[in-house]
Formats: sequence, structure tokens, C-alpha cells
Amino acid sequence: MVKTIEVELASFVPDDVTIRVEEKAGGSISDCAPGGVSWGSSTIVRVVEQPDFGTVVDALMDGWSRADEFEIDLTETREREQRLVLRSAELGSYHFRRFDDAVQVLSFSTCFAYDEERDGYAWEIFAE
Repeated sequence: MVKTIEVELASFVPDDVTIRVEEKAGGSISDCAPGGVSWGSSTIVRVVEQPDFGTVVDALMDGWSRADEFEIDLTETREREQRLVLRSAELGSYHFRRFDDAVQVLSFSTCFAYDEERDGYAWEIFAE
């Protein structure tokens, strides 16, 4: 589910600036609580110019069926760089970051109990 939402979010980068979307097949796990882990991944959207994240928020609110399940936080850093974070206690958190020629959408699952037999080895975890 986390990877699905990550890719859905990447599709809201405006088409007029998007060159291509590059999904990362795998992910990684990290500790998040005693005995728990969180799964993380990312998708890169190559762009001709950086979009205004306010436009992304407007598109999410107008056309994304899951929007009401998230707290959507659009802020600016001291350097006036936009930050966009979506959080859900049930569905995880998602962050939009800017790079020179790309927007990266990062996803982080909620904390869960990792079971090697059920989930596979940590270095073998891929999005399904």
C-alpha cells in the first residue's frame, strides 16, 4: 500500500513540467520502535522546472480520493524552500523534496513488527 500511495502522489506533479517518473523497485527498513521497523522507498519525478508545491496540494485536494485521510503540511524553510509532507496514522508519511532536475517523493510506512519468515530478509524487501 505504501508504494502504491507514493506512486499516486508522484503523479500529481504537474504534467507540463514532468519529463518522466522513475519508480524505485526496492526499499529499505529502519528501526522505529522497540521490535518494530518502518519500510521506506522513493520515486523520482524528472522535471523541466520545479513545480510550486502549492499547485501540487491543490491538485491533491481536488482530485485525490485519499486526500481526506491525510494531514497535509506545506511549509517553507528559512531559506524559503517549500516542504510538503503528508501524514496518516494508518497509511504512513510521504515527503516531497526538490533536487536540481527532479522532485523526489519519499514514503515511510507506519511502524510494524518485522518477521523474517513472513517478510523475507531485510535486503530482499521489494515493493509489491
